[in-house]
Amino acid sequence: MAAPRRLPLARGRFLIRPCGLAGSRWEPAAAGLYSVALGGVFGSEILTPDDVLTALSLPPLLAAVWTLSGRLAAAVSALAVSLFAIVLIEEAPNRLTILSIGLAGVVLAVAVRAYAASLDQLLETARRGRAARSVLPTLAATTARLSGLDSLTRREVEVARLASDGYMASEIAVSLQISARTVESHLAHVYAKLGVTSRRELMRISGLSGKIDQ
Repeated sequence: MAAPRRLPLARGRFLIRPCGLAGSRWEPAAAGLYSVALGGVFGSEILTPDDVLTALSLPPLLAAVWTLSGRLAAAVSALAVSLFAIVLIEEAPNRLTILSIGLAGVVLAVAVRAYAASLDQLLETARRGRAARSVLPTLAATTARLSGLDSLTRREVEVARLASDGYMASEIAVSLQISARTVESHLAHVYAKLGVTSRRELMRISGLSGKIDQ
């Protein structure tokens, strides 16, 4: 019996991009949620002086500096510092422990924010690079075709112009007073130089340069 197939996990599905909420409609709500969580932690710390709960403020603080824009991340961080200062004043017996946790939290928050900002900039640069690379084939094809136009002989230009206007090989032969086989030979050279395979593509390319239309 064949082993059951495992559904592949979508990479990044459950990951939050650094500064991923910046500028979104959810950012103010997230900032408010982080602030409420910080207020709840520090409020519980004051209400239960025998227990040191300050470390519980790290998750909402780090989430704020990781997901929010610079302005809102700074606002949530300022709130956390203010609440920490109040707790530090109120809890004299645990002041040393609370101060140690607070300093460690500040250092960690600064490091996380710096990393998030740098990673966000790196990902944005990579995204722009992918977008630019997706355009390169089209630009390269256009450049090659323009270069091919410059390599056409006078007779090939005449044949290409008439072909792009929709004339058949026999009609081009009569107009230029050459054989239909010679017209087909010229068209084959034109197609090779311009990198096309049909008259429809030739008609489309004729708009890239005035050489065929002249």
